[in-house]
Amino acid sequence: MNCWKCHKLISEQPIKLSFRAECQHCGIDLHTCAGCRYYALGKPNDCLVPGTDFIRDRQARNFCEEFAPQTSSPKEAKPKKGFDSLFKDSPEK
Repeated sequence: MNCWKCHKLISEQPIKLSFRAECQHCGIDLHTCAGCRYYALGKPNDCLVPGTDFIRDRQARNFCEEFAPQTSSPKEAKPKKGFDSLFKDSPEK
């Protein structure tokens, strides 16, 4: 699991985060919408789980019971890798 803000490794294994959990590297709250695997901009309440309560600040600690930490690498890394591969020089034959 990586921190949603600084992207540094927090734990190799998925862990259950308390509502007050903070990143040991940057001190940011971890139990936030921005750090949740269900966070999806454009969905109702920006969440994939239907019927969740409205959270005003998506980067602040909250008490959502549906929270599940992101376990994959940061979201920005995958599209960037795909984008960069479009412009790789292909070997000439």
